[in-house]
Amino acid sequence: MRKRLSASRVYIKDILEGYYVKSEGDFEPNYVITRDARKVYRVKLVATVVRDPVISEDETYGKLQIDDGTGTIWVLGFRDDTRFIRLVKKGDLIQIIGKVGEWRDDKQVLVEGVTPVHPNMWILHRFEALKEKVGHSKKAKEAFEIYDKYGITAKAKVIAKNRGISEDLLMTIDELYTLMLEQRSMEEELFEEEAEGEEKKEVNPELEKAKRAVMKLLREKGKALSHKFITKKLSQEFSEEMIEEAVTQLLAEGEIYEPEIGYYEPL
Repeated sequence: MRKRLSASRVYIKDILEGYYVKSEGDFEPNYVITRDARKVYRVKLVATVVRDPVISEDETYGKLQIDDGTGTIWVLGFRDDTRFIRLVKKGDLIQIIGKVGEWRDDKQVLVEGVTPVHPNMWILHRFEALKEKVGHSKKAKEAFEIYDKYGITAKAKVIAKNRGISEDLLMTIDELYTLMLEQRSMEEELFEEEAEGEEKKEVNPELEKAKRAVMKLLREKGKALSHKFITKKLSQEFSEEMIEEAVTQLLAEGEIYEPEIGYYEPL
């Protein structure tokens, strides 16, 4: 029988800022590597329910959102685990145990257990989470220094062992650095693509003229004008579609704002 992995007391921020790793094997658990190189499979959180729990009509899916002061995260329950969602309501302080998951790049917790707790438990949880974090950080600081100097080599493993640092921690740091480099590479590629897109974007003289006309009209009147009024005043010079696009771009560029729906003023 496979031994259940222990749950780590963490802050929600640790999960959100960590790197989610989906295991390749069907029976291998997924996990998060935190920025201080902790590998977290299951979590124990104490937080407040900040949204009313929701359960689907067929009762196969439920969710609630929690906040522990460091961040906000969704907690999900599927099939039989929806019973945990029924145990709480908005405003409750609860302790949750669950696995870390991810959906469309958003971290989440797959619930395994929920318990309403006394406010004193929140203080205890914060203390124990900090204690775990500090205890790990002492070893991690040395491990990072060894890795930065020797990498994953036989010498690094010997030095780590002599200092009471596990080889697993060195391997986790190596994995963390790989994930950080992959993320940086993806961000750079995205930035380059956006920059290329901006370069390729051609300036439409007619649109620029329409934007200037809209701005001039708003400044002359000195008050919020309705979309209908702007369209009517500029209809002889521009099409309705062109005026619509001009207003949309001015909003996006922060040149104007919408004090109420359908009315616009210059900033």
